[in-house]
Amino acid sequence: MSGSKDKKSTTFIRSRWAEWVFVNLPFVFFIVGIGVVYIFNAHSAERAIRKIDSLKKEVNDYRWQAMTLEQELMYQSTQSQLTKNLEEKGLKPLNKLPLKLESDKEK
Repeated sequence: MSGSKDKKSTTFIRSRWAEWVFVNLPFVFFIVGIGVVYIFNAHSAERAIRKIDSLKKEVNDYRWQAMTLEQELMYQSTQSQLTKNLEEKGLKPLNKLPLKLESDKEK
């Protein structure tokens, strides 16, 4: 007889546990939903951080390219480089002052 009593008490405990789970099922779904939102938020934050890092590297590369071009432009626009480049094309610097033309209207 004691075997049937233990079986009834175990069944009673299981039924109370199952009843408790079904009563609290909306709360369990709420907790699971919050967990899903938390995981999604963590993944999207990591994705955003990776994108920000790649954009920072890209901006840094463009900054270095701009500085290199600026330095090259400054070097090419010095008088000695201009003279050298123009002599290669057949132009020479003036050794005398240019003539000033005056019109009759100015007098």
